[in-house]
Amino acid sequence: MFSRCEFKQSAIGRISCRLSRAVAVSLLMLLVLLGAQQLALAAAGDPDPTFGTGGHVFTDFSGNSDYGFAVALQPDGRMIVTGQSGVYPVFHAALARYDTNGQLDPTFGTGGKVTAALDAGGDGLSAIAFQPDGKIVAAGSVIHDNWQLSFLLARFNANGTLDNTFGNGGVVATNFGDSTAAAHALVLQADGKIVVAGVSGAGPYSELNDFALARYNSDGSLDQSFGNGGKLKTHFPGITNTGSRATAAILQPDGKLVLTGTYKNEGTARQFALARYNPNGGLDTTFGSGGMVTTSMGGGDAIAFSVALLSDGRIVATGYLEAGRRNHDFALACYNPSGTLNQSFGNGGRVTTDFFGATDDIAYGLAAQSDGKLVLAGRTGVYPTFHFALARYNNNGQLDQSFGAGGKVSSTFDNNGQGYGVTVQRDGKIVLAGISAPAGGNFDFTVLRYLGGSVLIGHR
Repeated sequence: MFSRCEFKQSAIGRISCRLSRAVAVSLLMLLVLLGAQQLALAAAGDPDPTFGTGGHVFTDFSGNSDYGFAVALQPDGRMIVTGQSGVYPVFHAALARYDTNGQLDPTFGTGGKVTAALDAGGDGLSAIAFQPDGKIVAAGSVIHDNWQLSFLLARFNANGTLDNTFGNGGVVATNFGDSTAAAHALVLQADGKIVVAGVSGAGPYSELNDFALARYNSDGSLDQSFGNGGKLKTHFPGITNTGSRATAAILQPDGKLVLTGTYKNEGTARQFALARYNPNGGLDTTFGSGGMVTTSMGGGDAIAFSVALLSDGRIVATGYLEAGRRNHDFALACYNPSGTLNQSFGNGGRVTTDFFGATDDIAYGLAAQSDGKLVLAGRTGVYPTFHFALARYNNNGQLDQSFGAGGKVSSTFDNNGQGYGVTVQRDGKIVLAGISAPAGGNFDFTVLRYLGGSVLIGHR
């Protein structure tokens, strides 16, 4: 039983509580009314307004022409874009690091940017990966004084300076005895060894090139236990004038390496090409025919630029199918672990996607989300005007209707832009790196970030 004093305090407490709740409800309603026009539902595929300016960032390197080809995320969420900067015909390696909000990181290089003349003839970087110790490994090509090309491998410290403990002052150049050896892909093994993949042969645009691979120890020296003294080339079979080039690589959990690119035989259209290697560099004969697979994507030329491994072991390659002169479509092919086309994906394992009719749609980048969805990035447009292009697919090859407009997104800045590298953050946001000419002049590094799902945001 309450005493008078207790009853009074209890009653006052109840009244006070009721008043507090009423006031709280009134305040909440007022805030909702006042903020209704400040909130909006942003959908998957919309630019992320918390990144840069309206979802994009331009980076200029001293007025040069700047090309961003690859992007990778550090464990802390910061991102690095690699490529090249210069004035035609001489370009040199370029890197830029951004904070999670898209601002250049002042602790990296000079104001967030690094340019490195790695060879007098010119050089550039097309792939990047991070070591567990925070060092940055990048691969690309160098052009020597006699216009011959070599694989380029460079390692940078976390602050952007070259790592002098690696190779020759942080740089390693490798040739295969041919006039051309250009690196396009890079993977890091769990044991610290570095694998670089690309093309070697008669010239950058020759039909007589081959897949090329090199594996390096952690100090930059060639791994003598791999291939022939650390290097190997793979020639796809054909009658005469056959050739191939590797454009992307991925490492399976079992240590096997998958390369993808293109194959050309005389008198036929280019095809998607894949090869799988055992850890010692030998072709994996359980994959395709003697370790190699070629896939016609239709009546025209088809070139694969990227590859991804799904959680169930399937392999996805993507690039383009030529539908006509300066008319290409995004193209995907999905393979079982044995190298056969996966019949449950798209149309017998193949998918092509057109953006806006007779447009030049090319997918350069590919990223697999943790939920199995696939994000393709590249360009769309009519020559010579291009726009950034994204498409997202479910793991059966169907366009994801919850993304953009029917699964597709196009972004433009002054009517010129192309995406090359793409990655997905842990929170599902999609980061795209490439080039654009925001003022109608030279190209700049361009980074865009898109929402991966619908969220409620406040207008700035």
